[in-house]
Amino acid sequence: MRGSRRDYLASREPGVSTSAIHVRTVCQRPPDSSPIFGPDRGALRRTLPCMDKGYGQFCPVALASETLAQRWMPLIVRELCAGATRFNEIRRGVPGIRPTLLKQRLDMLERADIVRTVSGGGRTSYILTMAGEELRSVMAAIGTWGQRWARDIRNEDLDPGWLIWAMHRRFNVAAMPPGRTVIEIVFTDMPAHKRQFWLVHTRAAVDVCLKPPGFETDLRVSTRVRVLAEVWRGFRPLQAAIRAGEIRLTGRSALRRAFPGWLLLSAYAHIRRAS
Repeated sequence: MRGSRRDYLASREPGVSTSAIHVRTVCQRPPDSSPIFGPDRGALRRTLPCMDKGYGQFCPVALASETLAQRWMPLIVRELCAGATRFNEIRRGVPGIRPTLLKQRLDMLERADIVRTVSGGGRTSYILTMAGEELRSVMAAIGTWGQRWARDIRNEDLDPGWLIWAMHRRFNVAAMPPGRTVIEIVFTDMPAHKRQFWLVHTRAAVDVCLKPPGFETDLRVSTRVRVLAEVWRGFRPLQAAIRAGEIRLTGRSALRRAFPGWLLLSAYAHIRRAS
């Protein structure tokens, strides 16, 4: 590589001081493919911003962790694997991250060839590459382990907005009535600004509304956040919670009877906790 290392870094990261970012340079004959970077594009040198300090090992787990083990990164990858492609969609699934940090993390994933950006109509989409697609099984394995072995749910984990966002992806829309169905979720133990959410099903899709959608509610679900979270995780049966009055359904009897068949629960709900 001609020129100084500093000049090269400045050209790759305009406006970023070379003292403000740790860079690991990998020099090697380009391989046919890589489990992290995907098919090689012919570059003899690949320079990537990574962790503030590397692990000092060439083990594949250590090298992959320099990108994937950073704070928030697994959750961002989870959202991408769940189908989120827009910046705001990803942020809805990871509400605790600052927008600037989310942008930095997405840029890092792009430089690592885990995602690629596609622009059109004034919007940018983040699409998983071949390397990114291979992370689906990694995320599934982490989720399976977490369902069995991770700590119990704490009160500070109970974010009603995230729960509704996760739920809206897991509806059996084929079992729902034709036309529009409006489900109002009321968390009785939450303050006013976190108490009500609406799920609107139409045209085989379910959307989340944070404000009244302008349509009459067909089914109201009233409960506490922990109850619905534990049902969602598969820790308690939905029907049992309804019979016990911990989840109260208000609406036409046909909709009340059908509701348990609409909600598919978490993809990990079928996995039993370790005893």
